Amino acid sequence: MNRLARVLGGVAVAATAFIAATTAGIAHEESTLKKVIERGKVVIGVPVDSPPFGSVDTNGEPMGFDIDMAKLLAEQLDVELEMVPMTSVNRIPFLLTGKVDVQVNLFGATPQRARQIAFTSPYTGLIIGVYGHPDVTVDSADSVGDYRIAVGRGTTMDTTLSQMVPDDNIVRFEDEATAQAAVLSGQADMWAAVNMHIIESNNQNPERPLELKFIMRRAPASIGLRQGDPDWLRWLETFVYFNKINGNLQALHQKWLNEDLQKDLPTF
Repeated sequence: MNRLARVLGGVAVAATAFIAATTAGIAHEESTLKKVIERGKVVIGVPVDSPPFGSVDTNGEPMGFDIDMAKLLAEQLDVELEMVPMTSVNRIPFLLTGKVDVQVNLFGATPQRARQIAFTSPYTGLIIGVYGHPDVTVDSADSVGDYRIAVGRGTTMDTTLSQMVPDDNIVRFEDEATAQAAVLSGQADMWAAVNMHIIESNNQNPERPLELKFIMRRAPASIGLRQGDPDWLRWLETFVYFNKINGNLQALHQKWLNEDLQKDLPTF
């Protein structure tokens, strides 16, 4: 009986040790937050082809809304920042292969993307809308009348607009630059576009400003991270929440988008 008790006791001790070691290993492996703090550096993927969220200045340095967000994130983590500039097609692969710790990269959360990576609550949101000169008297899809709306062929804006106004009102162009030129030159009256394109257009053409006539839909942007990392996700959620309430996100919206932080941004 004593021998059986000793055997069972040994098994219990071994099992407890194994569970503790395994749990510790999993926790260490999953905690990007712990790794970043111990390393003293966070590696963040940022955009370079999406002004005003991310572009390159005359000195070749990244600049934009998401660049400032990345700097703020590193500052509040109290670690050094390494930014990895990339285009949108590299965002998920760079996360999954561990080349970056996180993506602050104008990332829209969708069910398809969420099969591979995780997202925080949105920190900003794009507005997909119809924009025109101040003298264009339109405030809804129902009031378009005879006005002509330029749009990039086959884009999300084209698909959305086609469901809202008659096809006779739509003038399709092969790319966004051509659609923009058509509106600025008077070939079309309005432009179905993302607000970031309008901000850039107004910066480059202040004498021909475009303003929002009506919203087609919103496209919130979130921080992207690897799945199965609850500590890191919780810190990033706290980061987004904290900077919403302390005014930092409002300041970034005014600086880069010339608009207020959207009050109706969703939370996850």
